[in-house]
Amino acid sequence: MSYDDEDDDDFDYDEFVEREFGTPLRSRDTPLHWQLVAIGLLLLFALVTWMSLGLWMPF
Repeated sequence: MSYDDEDDDDFDYDEFVEREFGTPLRSRDTPLHWQLVAIGLLLLFALVTWMSLGLWMPF
């Protein structure tokens, strides 16, 4: 038996995934305000790291 001989063109992958796993609990899109929070935290982390290395002292 060869799997190449079987042409199953009417298979709907999206319908299969929804049937097997259900609908997702939340959207995969991250809201803009959380993206801004993440960027701000990264910048703060970079600034504190830069200051702790002694490369920049604001005082």
